[in-house]
Parts: sequence; structure tokens; C-alpha cells
Amino acid sequence: MKISASLIRAVIVIILLIIIVSDFFYIKFLKKKMDNITILTCEADSMIAVNPLSFKEPKVLFTSEFIDVFYHYESPFKDGKSFNELIKEYIRNRWADHYGCGRGTRERKRIHEGIDFFVPENTPVYPLTNFGIVTEVSDNPHYLIKVEYEKPGGIKDSTKIEYGKLVRILYPEGIESVYVHLNEVFVKLNQTVDRNTVVGLTGLTGNIRNSGKPSHLHMELRDSENRSFDPRNRLRFEQNSAEYFIEHINIGDE
Repeated sequence: MKISASLIRAVIVIILLIIIVSDFFYIKFLKKKMDNITILTCEADSMIAVNPLSFKEPKVLFTSEFIDVFYHYESPFKDGKSFNELIKEYIRNRWADHYGCGRGTRERKRIHEGIDFFVPENTPVYPLTNFGIVTEVSDNPHYLIKVEYEKPGGIKDSTKIEYGKLVRILYPEGIESVYVHLNEVFVKLNQTVDRNTVVGLTGLTGNIRNSGKPSHLHMELRDSENRSFDPRNRLRFEQNSAEYFIEHINIGDE
């Protein structure tokens, strides 16, 4: 049976109309979905709520659930202990093992830029949160890191210190943890890790070999500018709740 050209054209037109109508209702459906999304951002140092359609460039958005899960820090030894409990159990000398304690000599004064946990040698070490990216790793037992020190008269300079085998991990908050003096490292650069990833084993590499100190984990926290800060200032805070904040800001209320 021969099909006429007019019938073929009619079928094509009908199909196109179906596609157009379907797309119209699907776009309306998506628009309604978008109207249910409110994005909190900042403008001129003020918090504002905007609709997703107002953004002209791609954006990466974190949900409150994401923040509450991936901004929550836990023990690097995955032992269920709070940071205060770790300090109580594994710090030997409060005047030497904490962040900010004196290091170097009178001619080269510097500070201890981390915190030392005297756990048994070859203790497994894990990321602090449930998601991270390895941003630096070294399997060299003599690996050097540049650190700042102060000369007499307050003059700033830098030198290199033997950190040994290490792993640096970046977390969603923008904070990095640096695990130092490891015996073994089990991760690679740019690898994603979680709380089930053993990134290394504590050990005796780096400058502690000649210090007379036993094996321990030297752990630093650093910001996006690679500046170290006291881990106690962040890790003692145990509970994030972005959802609790959102419940109280009354988005859309007049």
C-alpha cells in the first residue's frame, strides 16, 4: 500500500506537536521544581536568598545534609574518641606537644605547627571527615617541608624541616589535615578518601628519628593559604547543624 506524501507530512506535524506540548509541560514542571529551591548567598556582606534561575554561571551548592555530614570531624584513629579524649590520652607534655609550643633555637625561633599524639607505632590513620581529597603525599622518609622562623629582631625567614612520610587531605570545609612521621602511606595524589580509608600508619620517619622521641602522629590543620592553626580551635567543636540554622531564618516570610 502506497502512503501519500500528505499523510507522511501530517504524521510528522503531529509528532512535532506532541514533542512541543510535552516539552512545554516538562519545562513548567521543572520551573515549579526550581521555585521550591532557595539559595543562600552573600551580597555586600549581607546574606540574601535568591532563586536558582538568577545565576548566569554554573554554581556548586551544598545542602544542609552535606554540611552536617562532611563538616563533622572525628578522630584520625577512628576509635570513636572525642578530640578532648584524644588530648587527654595521647598528649605526653602539654608544654611541648601542643600547637604553638617553642621550637628551634634562639637564632631561629619557630613554633610547633601541629599537635603530637603519642599512639603506638603503626597505628592506622584515617581522614577526619567522611570525604576528602589527597592533595600531597610523600613516601620519602626524609621529605622536607618549608616552615617559617624568626631571627633576632623579629626578622622573618624560612627553612626546611624533615617531616618524613606524610599525607595531606583536603576536606569540604576548605581545611587540610597533614599527617606527619608516617611509617607507611597507602594513598595517591588526588585520590578521594573517606572514613573507611586507611591513609597510612604512624611511625618514626622525619626529624623525630634524631629527637629521642618515640613514635607519634604529628597532625597539623592548615587553611586555604597554607597557614597552620591550632587544631583545638576547630576539632573541639563536635556538632554542626546547618538544618537548625535554616529552621530559624524564616525564608520567604514577610
